[in-house]
Amino acid sequence: MNTISQLIELFPYAIMGSVLAGIICGFLGIFVTSQRVVFLGAVLTQVSIAGVAFSFLHLINFEKLIYSLFGTTVTENSFLHHSEPAFFSLLFAVLTVLVFSQTYKQKFLTQDGILGTIFVLAIAIRIMFIQKSPVAEVSEIETILKGDILFIGAKEFYTLLIILFFTVIVFTIFSKQLSFVTFDAESASAHGLNSQLWLLFFYLFVGVGISLTTRFVGDVFAFAYLIIPSSIGILLGRRLWQVFVIAIIVGAIIPPISLYLAFRFDFSSGPMAVATAFTLFLLIYGVKKIST
Repeated sequence: MNTISQLIELFPYAIMGSVLAGIICGFLGIFVTSQRVVFLGAVLTQVSIAGVAFSFLHLINFEKLIYSLFGTTVTENSFLHHSEPAFFSLLFAVLTVLVFSQTYKQKFLTQDGILGTIFVLAIAIRIMFIQKSPVAEVSEIETILKGDILFIGAKEFYTLLIILFFTVIVFTIFSKQLSFVTFDAESASAHGLNSQLWLLFFYLFVGVGISLTTRFVGDVFAFAYLIIPSSIGILLGRRLWQVFVIAIIVGAIIPPISLYLAFRFDFSSGPMAVATAFTLFLLIYGVKKIST
């Protein structure tokens, strides 16, 4: 009980932020798994981290770029001054989604082959960017790669809250179109929807959500919670809404529990979050196999 009190006192935003990140990834994961593009989640997390690593090279004057686009002066204490890693993480993810969207129903290469190529390329250039980054900043990049949720502060928490808000809004407004193109593409065409255009919108939105979430919780956490909560939802849910509810609940509950375990036994929070979620998945899968 004392450990829980210490955790709440020292890391309140980390606890609440992990819940938000779990919900976002669990929700988006349903669409990713339904489209059978699970590997896209892995690619986007790696590409996002490569974007973060690129930002530490300081090859582009981000503040001057913001000023030229919006005429806004960036002060040292402003939000924009600290948003350069998120910007390049998002940029890399969006570019990847645009490339991937052009592979839809093309004849020469499989989507898995293209995603695999982008995946290994992202890892390679991430390593290269880190090697060329200033020594003083390498440790910060490594912290991002490891995905220590305990570093979520007030700014990261409110950013995750905004991401969740817009995720809910977008999927509420366009629920019919997105449900058609992700779960029943043939019906989408029959209803006169442009499947390719809506898939591009879907991939862009998922790319943005994954990119920004990865920036705060790390690639290991983001990819695992795209897959594991949705898989548990598919195992237990009989209807689509039940799958969503279960995935969201799992995504919300497991991260705080894993934070306690990481804090209690001195493990990194990101890997512990994955191990805890996977343990739950194995238990549910085992019970499901025995009962059937």
